[in-house]
Amino acid sequence: MRDIQNIVSPRVTSPAKASSVKRFPQRETTPTRPKTSVQTSSVLPSLHPPRTEDAASPPPSPKPLPTTPAKSPRKRNDVAAPQVSPSRLPRALPSNLYPALNAQKRATLKALHEISVLPQGDSEDDDNTEPSANTAAFNQLRGLLTGTVERGEGNSCMVIGPKGSGKTQLVERAISTLPEAPIVIRLSGFAQTNDRLAIREIAWQLAEQTGQSLLPPEQDETVQDDENPFIEPNAEVAVTLPPPSHLLALISMLPTLPRPTIITLDGFDLFALHARQSLLYCLLDTVQSCRAVSGNRGIAVVGVTTRVETINILEKRVKSRFSGRIIRTAGLPLFDNWIGAARHALCSPIQDESECDWSNMWNASVDSFLHDQQVVRLLKETFTLTKDIRVLGRLLVATVIALKPSSPALSTSELAAAVNKQRYPPRFSFLSSLTYPSICLLIAAAHVRTSGHETFTFEMLHDAFQDQVRTSMSAPVTVDGGGIGMAFEKLVSLQVFVATASAAAGIGKEFMKYRCDADRSEIKDAVDKTGQLSLKKWLTKAQ
Repeated sequence: MRDIQNIVSPRVTSPAKASSVKRFPQRETTPTRPKTSVQTSSVLPSLHPPRTEDAASPPPSPKPLPTTPAKSPRKRNDVAAPQVSPSRLPRALPSNLYPALNAQKRATLKALHEISVLPQGDSEDDDNTEPSANTAAFNQLRGLLTGTVERGEGNSCMVIGPKGSGKTQLVERAISTLPEAPIVIRLSGFAQTNDRLAIREIAWQLAEQTGQSLLPPEQDETVQDDENPFIEPNAEVAVTLPPPSHLLALISMLPTLPRPTIITLDGFDLFALHARQSLLYCLLDTVQSCRAVSGNRGIAVVGVTTRVETINILEKRVKSRFSGRIIRTAGLPLFDNWIGAARHALCSPIQDESECDWSNMWNASVDSFLHDQQVVRLLKETFTLTKDIRVLGRLLVATVIALKPSSPALSTSELAAAVNKQRYPPRFSFLSSLTYPSICLLIAAAHVRTSGHETFTFEMLHDAFQDQVRTSMSAPVTVDGGGIGMAFEKLVSLQVFVATASAAAGIGKEFMKYRCDADRSEIKDAVDKTGQLSLKKWLTKAQ
């Protein structure tokens, strides 16, 4: 029986064990295979084929083949480079373009010599809704002079504007656009320092433009009898000046000349400083009495000055004869206008139009030059210092002169050198080489100036230095020693610190008042060159 039970019991228990053993591998194998098949079929259908194709995966080796044709465009670019060169200036100019370069230099230098803030060509029709101040001033002055030339009127006006705003060019352009060429007399208050010199200059210019002697008939014979060994006997036109007794009569006869007369007075405020203002009174009185009649040809007096209150320094009798017309000019208000004026001058057309390729290359090089970051920075710094367009012309002239066949493009280094020559040299270029205590005193002086005190004493700077040492605890100099005092005396000897008053008796040196001639920007540059982080932090506290 035991044998039978032993035989039967394993049969009862073994199936359970067998079933449990059989079910465990089924849970491992049967669920996992469908998951892999579903994932591979749904997510990566390209991997659904059997593994036999995975073994054949190395054939994607032909993929590097597309890289081989990529070398051919490089070769093509190298070959096609000469086709792009006509739009750019080469580094070394070919010999056939030497005449074009010389012609471009002449045209550009002429344009830079006559560079103006006035609108050029089609620049008047900009997107701006209202015309610029110079355009309105030009139209007003041209209309005034047109009335003098065409209708024989007597007019007077004053052109006022800052230096470099195009006052003289405005007057000259208005005269050049008149329908009839008038007699133009140009006087300057810097050359004609008194009325006698001014009247003699008027007589000289009238004699040159009319070709007639302005002497009375009875004076001609006496002058002809006198022999002057320095005058050629066969001279075409003998210009003679009237005697002083007849000089004042010249002004009254100006309206009766065969052509209209325009008198320009540069430095009008300087003529107002002459004794009794006799010249201005005679000119303006003649203008006021001029009427549009058949015998008169018209006269106009145009004063040019930078002084705004010039009309207030005129005498009452002179002011009553002045028309009161004031025409105002202005410089270029925006930096983009400066760049536009520079581009217009640099891209001046040359006379030889056969070199079309040269014009395209030159214009492209000018555009790339004006868009260079360093060029923009240099010009913007100059624009912030002065808006005088003549300064821009001088900078570009030095750059254009440096052009040569080996370097036909405008150079940024030449422009930087020209900017350095035009600016004043730094007064205190040695600040960065000073000792640590000296630079600390400079920073303390900047603190004092920021607090609103232009003058200071040694004790004030010493206290500021002590406070900084206590807060930072990093100063390689003794506070109580003589290092600070010696540094202060060194700055005084270098005239960085200047005494505001002479030393008085009974006042110690430490209580004398000084001022710092070094600007904050110069102190900042010196601190930056030292590389001391603690000094930089201390300087920024003064802002």
